[in-house]
Amino acid sequence: MSQQPIKGIAEEKYFRWRGKEVSRTENLSDIVFAMALTLIVASSVPSSFAELTGLWREGIAIGLCFTILLLIWRIHFVFFRRYDLEDRTTMVLNSILIFLIMIFAYPLKFLAMFLVNYFTEGFPALLDIATVLSLEQAPWLTAIYSIGYGVVYAVFAAMYAHAAKRADDIGLNQAERVLTTAAIHANLVHVGFAGFVVLLTQILPDAFVTMAGFFFVFLRIPLSILGNKAAKKAKAAFVADAS
Repeated sequence: MSQQPIKGIAEEKYFRWRGKEVSRTENLSDIVFAMALTLIVASSVPSSFAELTGLWREGIAIGLCFTILLLIWRIHFVFFRRYDLEDRTTMVLNSILIFLIMIFAYPLKFLAMFLVNYFTEGFPALLDIATVLSLEQAPWLTAIYSIGYGVVYAVFAAMYAHAAKRADDIGLNQAERVLTTAAIHANLVHVGFAGFVVLLTQILPDAFVTMAGFFFVFLRIPLSILGNKAAKKAKAAFVADAS
């Protein structure tokens, strides 16, 4: 059967989006994402001009948190557009996901605020940084964040694995199956990196343990390799189906 690549601003070239309407599951999820953003943005009103002029640091921290949440929301959005699943397994996994988003909103902002203040000398001159986060506590903060990050992407991997299991029911073509498998692998790369960072927090010397989290900057390398390979395989599968 002849096929044409999907062309559209919102949709994907080799993946037909089956979810055309926003479901109640997505509505609930969007509400939770909005609540998480509210928890991150919420802060006390500045009591002095000095506090007001210092809000740029909080703005940077909020921007970092917003970016992370937006990336997670985008993965969630694309999943439901691709597969339009609302069965029991999807509902359970989605419930776990939005619960995780809620409970990690505050720890995420704490970590972002600490890093911004630390690298921009934003802590008060007389404040002992150890009262905010000691050297002994730093590995645990990184580990907690990494565990939360890893579990979120593990849930996404499980959601995509469930979609792959129901490929025949959904009606996925070969190119879509390739991209679904690639999404599983990409999410597992996130999980693997998170697990490795947790390991680094436990084995690195104290002088270097605070740098463990920066290992995440290398995520782009395996993700780009996986993405390029998947794109080539999906294109080949699409051409084969179209011929």
